[in-house]
Amino acid sequence: MSVIQEGSPYTLTVLGAGVIGQAFLSSYLASTNKPLNGPSKIIACVRSEASAVSLKEQYKSSDVAFEVSYTTESNEAAVREAAIIVIGLKPYLTEQVLNSIGSLDGKLLISLVAGWTIEQFKSYSSKISRVMTNTPAKYQYGTAVVSNSPEVTDIERQLISDLIGPIGKVIELPEKNMDAATGLVGSGPAFVLLILEALMESGLNLGIPLKESREAAIKVLEGTAKMVELSGKHPGELKHQVCTPGGTTIAGIVEMESRGLKTAVIKGVEKAAQRASELGKK
Repeated sequence: MSVIQEGSPYTLTVLGAGVIGQAFLSSYLASTNKPLNGPSKIIACVRSEASAVSLKEQYKSSDVAFEVSYTTESNEAAVREAAIIVIGLKPYLTEQVLNSIGSLDGKLLISLVAGWTIEQFKSYSSKISRVMTNTPAKYQYGTAVVSNSPEVTDIERQLISDLIGPIGKVIELPEKNMDAATGLVGSGPAFVLLILEALMESGLNLGIPLKESREAAIKVLEGTAKMVELSGKHPGELKHQVCTPGGTTIAGIVEMESRGLKTAVIKGVEKAAQRASELGKK
């Protein structure tokens, strides 16, 4: 049986509206194509009055009823009221907070918590959707990898997809891939930003002003990603199309490869995935 009855209003509570929790909130509330079965009210739970005031101001123009809670008592009330709870807590705080807010039995839990498995959440509710997303979700250019517990109904799966959809690209994978998704999707923007920063500073180093170097580097990354997406071709094939024999591009690639660029990226994603697995065990 679904936690949501078709046509009935319900509340969605975001428990932990930090960076990733706000990325979900921003993408959903900014969407102009919200699902018909979306929440009639959203409550964001934070830890301080200052955060509550800031969030209230940030989302004051929301077309969905929006409330903010920051005291222990009001956070517990927000959880009791909700049919769906989006959990955006830090991994090390998750157990402590969930154990302090009362029963979650029968509620649909959508977890944004890195490293925490569906099995770990099963002691709180049987209906679990484990989601790994990233910070570009705030601007509706994110990626979300989703894995659901068997108890999640087809109607709820569609609802989850509708709620997460405004983030950007939604990919459903078996849970065994979620730690890898944390490394690739969750941590990926930081790795890309490192490369973007390097491209930007390379232009600066060669005499291009900072503003123009930044603009050029951004467009190189954006345009290249779009080219891969729209062409459907393997990145390696497109890379070789840029490389004239004995030319500038292949000279640069040989230098980068000699310094282990590709291996460093692969190993970095692997290390992030390993740490995600460790976080769930703490």
